[in-house]
Amino acid sequence: MIEKEFRILEILNKDCTLSQREVATKVEVSVGTVNSIIKQLVNKGYLTIKKLSNSQQYVVSEKGVVILEDYIKGSLNRKIVFPTKKLTKITQAVILAAGERTGFKQPIGFLKLGQGTIVERTIKLLHECGIKDIIIITGYESHYYENLTKKYSRLTLVKNEDYRWTGTMASLALAQNYIEDDFLLLESDIVFERKALLELVKNKNRNCLLITNESGSEDEVFVEIRDGYIFKMSKDRHQFNKIDGELIGISKISIDIYEKMLEEYRHNKNPYFNYEYTLLDVARTFSIGYSKLIDLVWTEIDTKWHYKNLINYIYPMLIEKDNGKKEAGQVDTN
Repeated sequence: MIEKEFRILEILNKDCTLSQREVATKVEVSVGTVNSIIKQLVNKGYLTIKKLSNSQQYVVSEKGVVILEDYIKGSLNRKIVFPTKKLTKITQAVILAAGERTGFKQPIGFLKLGQGTIVERTIKLLHECGIKDIIIITGYESHYYENLTKKYSRLTLVKNEDYRWTGTMASLALAQNYIEDDFLLLESDIVFERKALLELVKNKNRNCLLITNESGSEDEVFVEIRDGYIFKMSKDRHQFNKIDGELIGISKISIDIYEKMLEEYRHNKNPYFNYEYTLLDVARTFSIGYSKLIDLVWTEIDTKWHYKNLINYIYPMLIEKDNGKKEAGQVDTN
């Protein structure tokens, strides 16, 4: 069947009382074309004619419903792919660091880790990947980040004054005057091994979310993949037919998709909206790829227990993987 046949079938499925002229207006074709297509649909058994006293209606048959369902499902799986650029080197990164965590008196990024802090380790890893233009969206106790600009000349700070009452998409939107091209997007409350960034930088998809197997952290954003692209994301596992992984909080975003996210966000009336759900809205039309690292060493820090686990278990593993060292020391955060 051709596109116009499906379109007419879909229109009549919604309202079988429409005349051929009204259908022709909606499809933007001639009445003669509609008449010819309706005859074909009747002959194929997709439409039945219901005769009334002064008119007739075109009712979609069960067979028509089946083929219409297949068509609509197929349409949902169609995605637009932005063309690959000749120069795909990533030179910018955005770190979302506005939020506050209960039980911590400073931003998570300034918790001690080895000889430095979590955020300094993240900046170091970005530099090692050739990414030195870094934008940090601050909020809670933002003064902690101000000294970093003295140490890193290409670091830009943008403060979300409304961080207490807004979600991560509000923070990401504040970076729009500074983002020039495709970039990496990171959350400030995660610690991960170097290969996470390397995987995204080399991935051929301009839009790519990094996922791994479930961590059991009780704050996971689960992911479902269909046809090689992101299909669904949610913290509610009951919404999934299958769970293909967990979102880590590190992504590669093209400037084109970022602009689509901003366009989607302009219609938003929920101040607590998070960027991953804006991205999911955009993914209904545009392809968002993924890369899954099954054995990635990483953690998120939402609680003091998470931090203690980082220091006593995760960080020593990272030291050994990234630098070949053995021990990082034990810390009691109680």
